[in-house]
Amino acid sequence: MRNLKKMIMVLLIAIMAISGTMIIKKNLRLKQEAQEFAAIQAAMSETKTVPETQPEPAKEKEENGDEPTEPAYEPSEALRNLMEKYPDCIGYITIEGTKVDLPIMQNADNEYYLHRDMDGEKSVSGCIYMDSNHDIHEKGLHTIYGHHMKNGSMFRDVARFTDATYFAEHQNITIQASDKELRLKPVYCYAGRADGSYRNVLENHGQVIDFIKSHTGLDVDADDLYVLVTCSYGSQDERTYLYCVPEQ
Repeated sequence: MRNLKKMIMVLLIAIMAISGTMIIKKNLRLKQEAQEFAAIQAAMSETKTVPETQPEPAKEKEENGDEPTEPAYEPSEALRNLMEKYPDCIGYITIEGTKVDLPIMQNADNEYYLHRDMDGEKSVSGCIYMDSNHDIHEKGLHTIYGHHMKNGSMFRDVARFTDATYFAEHQNITIQASDKELRLKPVYCYAGRADGSYRNVLENHGQVIDFIKSHTGLDVDADDLYVLVTCSYGSQDERTYLYCVPEQ
């Protein structure tokens, strides 16, 4: 009996030691991933800062010489560098007033970046990534996924949009791509079961309108829709869906 108790005790100690080691490794990896993203955020932030002494870029004149037009969009140097270093990087998303300030990845394998970092190595938090069926350069449905991390990183703040006050206070979302900068406005948020229809390819204006209507009940005149998706943990296999459309 004593030997059995000793064996059980040794087994329990071994289990605790292994579990403790795994937790420490996980926390260290999370810290490393946070530092890597912080470096990217710092580089992106620098390009947003324009010195006060720097003149505003001159607007191009229309052919008739009357009304000036905005200069053509150019991605920031930091974003160009990011896309050059990581070919799967297709853009950058920022939600003002939240921790969402991250690159957007995309791979032909739709779950590739679910548990991989930007280098393709195993990762606890994964990456923010767009559905493999969707094209950021074309209008239509664009579904963007991210983990709901307990440390507050990735898309955890997206789950907070189910709160009406939080929703109203966080209305500025920006996506920078290689060919454009989108300013998005959240229009609806809900929590529900995982839904494969968010992988659909919508090819025209009417399809986008019908999709929004069928999922939210809203009549939104839009031909471009971005849906941010994360786990919500309200029940098994539940997701939070945040609907965003370009500002008019």
